[in-house]
Amino acid sequence: MAKHNLSPHTFSAGKSTRSAKWQRRSKSVPALFTAFIAFWLLLPILLVLAFLFDLLKRKPFPNTRLTLFGAWWLAMEVLGVTVAFLLWLIFAPFNCLGGPTSQRWHSLLQSCWARGLAVGGKHTIGLQWHVDGVECLRQTGPLIVLARHGSQGDALLTAALLSAEGWRLRFILKQQLLGDPCLDIVGHRIPNYFVDRDSLDNKNELQNISELATGLAEDEALVIFPEGTRFSDKKLSRAVTALSKTAPSRVQAAQSLTSVLPIRTAGTLAVLAKSSADVVILNHVGIRDISSVKELQASVPLPTMLKFRLWRTPRAELSTEWTEDQTVQWLDSQWAIVDDWVSANEQSASSETRH
Repeated sequence: MAKHNLSPHTFSAGKSTRSAKWQRRSKSVPALFTAFIAFWLLLPILLVLAFLFDLLKRKPFPNTRLTLFGAWWLAMEVLGVTVAFLLWLIFAPFNCLGGPTSQRWHSLLQSCWARGLAVGGKHTIGLQWHVDGVECLRQTGPLIVLARHGSQGDALLTAALLSAEGWRLRFILKQQLLGDPCLDIVGHRIPNYFVDRDSLDNKNELQNISELATGLAEDEALVIFPEGTRFSDKKLSRAVTALSKTAPSRVQAAQSLTSVLPIRTAGTLAVLAKSSADVVILNHVGIRDISSVKELQASVPLPTMLKFRLWRTPRAELSTEWTEDQTVQWLDSQWAIVDDWVSANEQSASSETRH
């Protein structure tokens, strides 16, 4: 029987070797199952305590809701790791773990995991969303998706939204997410790249990112968060200062932004150079960045509906004769639209209460 190897791209720099994966997973997987068993055994007691605490505080049961979501999240994590093990038993003995059939099954698992967490969020912490422009996802691909980086849950929300429309996804994500055993295991069986944002070898990182853009099928979308990190006023100020030294021609566009960070163009240009896929901008508001347990409790149940807006640019509209500077100008113009929409809709979201 012919061997099917994993895609030729690299999953990460230094974190995807056999020894690195074994060291990481020998800790994260047992920790996950231990947490799952302990949490579910104690769940009745935890729910009673959370319920009583919420009654005393006269709040709309944030602790009860978060306890239920935590139980659901752990269950989905364990389910994902268990199914991934079963798929390994099916495909690994025949050296087909990297073959097309295996990758489709793992993409389906990724979709079920992300959508399952979204459904759990809907029924516990009040997660709901509305999408404008979803029609642009209902045409053949492939796609390069430039997604706004607005909160800790961006990858999950993006995966849930796009996979619901039938897309198989390739992600460019930060290496820190490898601490999630489900994302780590499944993420190493379908094409993804885990970026070392502190790497001094930017050339190697860009090469690995660009390889991820090759060979996209018609039902595949490559997702990149081109800002590189979540927004803050301090980060925006630092980005403008950095551009004044590295790309002075972009300073004016960056200074006009108020709600998003300027695109870090290197990664985006790398994937555009390797693929002729259409470009989709995925924008959203509704979940703010949460940096403490107190803020998390105050945010539940989620008071506003998430709003998504998507638009698609056929690749033919991006001239093959453009210089790199012209492509960057186009990217900045698209991100200015993102910024205007976020600014307008964050203001309305802050004053809305979902009924």
